Amino acid sequence: MLPIDGHPFIEYLIWQLSAYEIGTVVISCGYLGEVIRNYLGGGKKWGMEIRYANEETPLGTGGATRLAAGLVEDERFLLLNGDSVCEVDCRSLLDAASSDVLGAMTLTRVPEGSRYGTVELAADGRVAAFRQNDPRGGPSLVNAGVCALRQELVDLIPSGRPSSLEGDVLPKLTGRIRGVVSEGYFIDMGLPETYEQLRHDSRSLLQAVRRSDRFR
Repeated sequence: MLPIDGHPFIEYLIWQLSAYEIGTVVISCGYLGEVIRNYLGGGKKWGMEIRYANEETPLGTGGATRLAAGLVEDERFLLLNGDSVCEVDCRSLLDAASSDVLGAMTLTRVPEGSRYGTVELAADGRVAAFRQNDPRGGPSLVNAGVCALRQELVDLIPSGRPSSLEGDVLPKLTGRIRGVVSEGYFIDMGLPETYEQLRHDSRSLLQAVRRSDRFR
């Protein structure tokens, strides 16, 4: 909910999904989730339906994904981090999550990968390895925070307890996740300096989410 150019960051994600005519969005909420709910409401302002998956206790990224997926009716769906944006063709990403894989993950190249979990791709474009807290650093491919997943993958997430999608689930699925490399805009606002960067210049962010007049 941190503001960028007068709008909370999450609204830029809503604009991005609206640009691809995504009609239903499920937001996973935990602590102070009512702040998000009060701002976005049912989604009518953006021409979509917004539903909320409320975590009574913290479930981790894996448990939160399983909870939210229970409100998704489609067999394939997009999963977005709430604190980063990556320029990606959402429809093509969904198509990449075809029946021969469990999902497709958007990857981006960063100059310093030690802050993120790095990803290695095989020659056939499938993910060959996930490396959390990779100490090697340097230029790397990393998870850009936008995936297309199949409900079949959700069934593999432990039920009834917290879990990490990145640490507990995905590393066991190498060869079953397709990697889609984006050369477009990417930003993770999880550091004070990147948030300040966005506050002072949001033009690239606006272009990445394809904002149009009807989403103002």
